[in-house]
Amino acid sequence: MKAGLSRQEKLERRLKREEREAARKQYSFMERINIRRMKNLLSPSQQHPGRLIREEEAELPDVPPSNVFLRNTVKNQFYSISKALQMHREMQQPSMYNNPNAPIKIRMELNMETDKATKMVSASNEIVPIPFPFKHSEKRTILAFVADPHLQEVAVEAGAEIALGPDIIKKIIKGQFRIDDYDFCVSHSDMSSSILPLRGVLRSRFPTRINGGLGDDLPAIIERFKSGVKVDITPDPVFPHWGLSQPIVGRLSMPDDQIEANIQAIVEAVCKHRTPALGHFINRAVMMVIPGTMYFPIDIERFYPVATEEELDKLEKRKSGKKKKKEESVQKEVNKVEESDDLIAVM
Repeated sequence: MKAGLSRQEKLERRLKREEREAARKQYSFMERINIRRMKNLLSPSQQHPGRLIREEEAELPDVPPSNVFLRNTVKNQFYSISKALQMHREMQQPSMYNNPNAPIKIRMELNMETDKATKMVSASNEIVPIPFPFKHSEKRTILAFVADPHLQEVAVEAGAEIALGPDIIKKIIKGQFRIDDYDFCVSHSDMSSSILPLRGVLRSRFPTRINGGLGDDLPAIIERFKSGVKVDITPDPVFPHWGLSQPIVGRLSMPDDQIEANIQAIVEAVCKHRTPALGHFINRAVMMVIPGTMYFPIDIERFYPVATEEELDKLEKRKSGKKKKKEESVQKEVNKVEESDDLIAVM
């Protein structure tokens, strides 16, 4: 026979029911609809094609029953890069969309969580060098810092908009020279110490060896910023533990192996922003063309970094240290309570 509910269980159920009813009455039906629409507008991760939430498709079949199927009736089907390119090329043939040289975009859904619950992966923008550059439609203006007048001419010939020496640093700090019109800044090694006061002014554009903006071979550095792929990691303003990165990786007219090599270089660069010991940084990657809304999820797991034993041990030590601190704080609270009880008993 079915066991009856205890008084405590009945009370808990009634309180939960009252909470749901109060939440429902807080807004009217249309207000709830508008709130949902505003969330979709404000959250880039929920905009087309929308983020993959694997828990929502747990009950769906893994394989479609036939070649023609509805996407929402089966789990996400991940295609190889070559297969996704083939399907996009079929749709861009002259009898359909007629854009055989369309730019290819990879939309990567990111898990921004770190080992600290209150800290997420920070936003970033960088230029990633790729093995097979392609013609992009972006106009990139580059400001070069060079002390040698001869190298200043070399930098301008290589593609920099302007090359500046040490005498202009103070003018930039005082606001007498505008640098907002330049997308990127590069510097020769002979200016590495001179540009240090500009760190707070340039911020993410400040040239360093890490972002590839500082070095001795200025033509190669400028070419990297001219032909490399711009990779932005953008946190979701509505769901901070989500993020997006949508770089352009090539054009449909390029061979498959070249596009695949570019995707590998970009994925490896993106994954460096979070330790692999926490799991996959990329939740899902879909291939799209510009313009267009059609997308195909692609299999890129072979490009993901593998966590080393050192990284796993470091993460485990950090977790055990936090657990130990939490246990110590709980024990202190228990001791305080016991001491207060003993004091009351004595009185």
